[in-house]
Amino acid sequence: MKRLLVIFVSVFAMFAFVSCDSTALTTSGTDTEDTTPLGSDIVDFSQSQEKVETITVWMDDSEGLFMEQLIPAFNAVYPNIEVQFQHMGALDSRDRLKTYGVSGNGADVFMFPHDHLSLAILEDLVYELPEELYNELDGKILDVALDIATAGTRDEATPTLYAVPISIESIFIMYNKELISDEEVAALETWQDVIAYSATFEAANPGKQLLTTNSHWADNYYLQAFYSAFGWRPHGADGTDGTQVGFESEALTNALSWIYNDLKPIVTGEDSYNSVGTSAFEQGQAAMIITGPWAITTFEEKLGEDNLGATTIPGFEANTPGVVDEVRTFAGSQMVAVYKYSSHKDAAIKFVEFLATEEAQQILYTTSNDCPALIDLSNIAGISTDKYMQVMIAQLQTSIPMPTIAEVTYYWAAAQTMVVNIWDSGADIQTEQIKAETSYQASKALGS
Repeated sequence: MKRLLVIFVSVFAMFAFVSCDSTALTTSGTDTEDTTPLGSDIVDFSQSQEKVETITVWMDDSEGLFMEQLIPAFNAVYPNIEVQFQHMGALDSRDRLKTYGVSGNGADVFMFPHDHLSLAILEDLVYELPEELYNELDGKILDVALDIATAGTRDEATPTLYAVPISIESIFIMYNKELISDEEVAALETWQDVIAYSATFEAANPGKQLLTTNSHWADNYYLQAFYSAFGWRPHGADGTDGTQVGFESEALTNALSWIYNDLKPIVTGEDSYNSVGTSAFEQGQAAMIITGPWAITTFEEKLGEDNLGATTIPGFEANTPGVVDEVRTFAGSQMVAVYKYSSHKDAAIKFVEFLATEEAQQILYTTSNDCPALIDLSNIAGISTDKYMQVMIAQLQTSIPMPTIAEVTYYWAAAQTMVVNIWDSGADIQTEQIKAETSYQASKALGS
């Protein structure tokens, strides 16, 4: 018992000594207290302990090449925002977000094509981005892309930015150099030249034709190039009149007459609107094709890069009856928006803002072969010598933005039926125009 008492006293004395020594370190001196333990440095854990915020990003990047490089670049600027990437087809993102967004299993940032913006707004999926971001992008992003991203509100006192456009596109022409030379293509400056040369080409190349399309000849996204030259575009002069399409316009009558009487004979002859398309070009049966950047990789694989050329869509001679303007294609753009009910809006805004930087746009071009939506491309390596991009950029100089009003949804089907009936059956053009407007109004009323 005595031995145990001695051990207890010894331990207590040791504890008291350590405690006194520690007290001496923290209380000695009246003005300059030193609370730092001997033999240690001050360590600041504030940076490493900052809260990491996680955002879910849906991008149409099936192989993940773009996001693989983009995320580290973004995190170099915003190290405390974790990006969880999920591949989601651009055409699927809206429907998926409507289904999963309210449950919290959707995305904070999602991607969709230009013609889905109006629907995304109508479905209450899009968060209106800060005015400061619009001011930052104005003058930096191509006007035609920003027109789409603001849904036609740029002329208002306070424009509304709904999304950040990350790429821009237009249709143009690609050609097979084994069937038509650069010099022969350069000589086709107008549609009158194309029509006149078609007979010469077919005589020299039996069973083949001069021109085809990457879609079909009733696709009004493609046909807008011709409509514009005759002075017509859907939904009024700026594409924002949802009360009507304007199908009954005389300008459209003139355009459809030219399409049926002049264009149709050299591209399908007596065949249907969809009788000759992409396969004819890929198989070396057509010399030229109206297409877009989405087809570049496939055509290079099919025909070989050295065999492919690119050029802008021909214009019209000044004395062409009914022609009042230039050929103006629709400009398309891929949009990235913040989900309206995201719980991480500030972090999501930083992400979409970063997408408009030169660094992000360079990664997009390098990994996806998409044309950046920037006005100044001088710092995008490789694009100045890209023959396809340079032609498309030239085409975009006269392009018009896709309509972004919700009512444009009802335009496409009515317009296609109109063209099919005229192309395939020779139906009366003005009668079909009236029927198209009636069809549009009925679809809109049903949709409402």
